[in-house]
Amino acid sequence: MQKPTNIGNYAKHAFIWDLYGPSRTEDFEYWRTYAETYGKNIIIPMCAVGKAGAYMAQRSFNVTAFDITPEMIAEGQKRYGHINNLDLRHGDITNFNFDIPPADFCYCVDLGHLQTIEDIKSAFMCINKHLRKGGGFVVETGLRSKCDKLEYFPPREFDFGEVAPGIKLRKVNNEKCHSDGQTGRHYISQDVYIEDVKTGNVEIFDHSFYMQSYFRDEWVCAFCECGFEIKNEYKNRSHDAWQDGDMEWIVEAVKK
Repeated sequence: MQKPTNIGNYAKHAFIWDLYGPSRTEDFEYWRTYAETYGKNIIIPMCAVGKAGAYMAQRSFNVTAFDITPEMIAEGQKRYGHINNLDLRHGDITNFNFDIPPADFCYCVDLGHLQTIEDIKSAFMCINKHLRKGGGFVVETGLRSKCDKLEYFPPREFDFGEVAPGIKLRKVNNEKCHSDGQTGRHYISQDVYIEDVKTGNVEIFDHSFYMQSYFRDEWVCAFCECGFEIKNEYKNRSHDAWQDGDMEWIVEAVKK
């Protein structure tokens, strides 16, 4: 197993992950509808605690979901281990080999955590190996800008209140948050505060990482080199056609 890099401090988040923020039902429905066009066997890499996978499994999909952070998978097992057709695993997207039937569909939304285009290609090769011929693979990402601007962002606080019984959560995006156009990296640096209401104890830890963006041409080459054919390109979830200059990109590919 490759040592986790550039993923921040997700291990300490695990026990409260996906217990805060807006409802994700609309997000889950988008991917459920997409997956249904290909079949019922799906793979969800970088799944965190597996909430999306649990949603899919409860709607008749056979789901293999995995994440590189073992604490996330352990928490997912606690919450969703009872759900039929959900297989939660510890795995690295750039180097996984599961003994499962060929999948019909896979989607990824967090590939910015991978630091090089070679890492992207390694992930694509692993995904290709686990898909059936003609299986669908969809990536949603932001494209890298040709601008070399360096931009810092003002601190911002997110107070989520009581996210679990007796547990309060607050996050502060600090002054280190910035985008570097020369490298295509968006840096996120957070101070996380988890309070035990009963004792008043507050755990504070740093959660810092960057999201690497890539040019469209780099993505296209990676798909082609790794055995995929691009079928559709969209600029949003309404599936309006992507055009040169659009920075958001949803690309639908199929295994050759």
